[in-house]
Amino acid sequence: MLQTVFVSVAVLIATSVAAWDGSVAAWEVSVLEFINGWPDWFEPPMWVLQQVGVLFAPVVAGVIIARSTGKWVHLVPFVLVLPLKLGIEKGLVKQLVERERPFTSVGPEVNVRGTAFEGLSFPSGHTTTAFALAILVSAFLPPRWRPVPIVWAAVVGIARIYYGEHNLLDVVAGASLGTAFAVFLWWAFLNRHVHPDCQCAP
Repeated sequence: MLQTVFVSVAVLIATSVAAWDGSVAAWEVSVLEFINGWPDWFEPPMWVLQQVGVLFAPVVAGVIIARSTGKWVHLVPFVLVLPLKLGIEKGLVKQLVERERPFTSVGPEVNVRGTAFEGLSFPSGHTTTAFALAILVSAFLPPRWRPVPIVWAAVVGIARIYYGEHNLLDVVAGASLGTAFAVFLWWAFLNRHVHPDCQCAP
């Protein structure tokens, strides 16, 4: 299980090195142009789907799960996603890898459908939160339903590129960081406390 954390951290380091100087490679620009160029009618559903990546979404999900299981210990890892995200993703990684939003790092031709025209973009905070939330939630689902929240989290990353607010490496780094958070928190808090049908690693 902790091997997943190490792999996720390795991916985070690799993407950080690639994005270290703030530049965006041509292949990454091609991915951005392709996804960012999708039709405007994608915008409303993408906006809805990416809301699981907002800061307090894990707390809401944790409260729902704790109420449904009757065990408030289940809420703890969901709440701890917040300080991990703010401390490591926003307070550390974003400051170390000073990569600007696509409107600045790629150019004004990017169709920014959101509000983030400037500021630091690496890693994607929405994607970090979405993957942490998805993996924690999957621990409470029957095996056949576990891929659903993971796929949803991946869609959040795609939505961030579609909205012109992140490049691909921002999203990959966010996914790896969120995965590391969730697996560590699952190991620390949920491994012995989820109900018997969910005794498995995410």
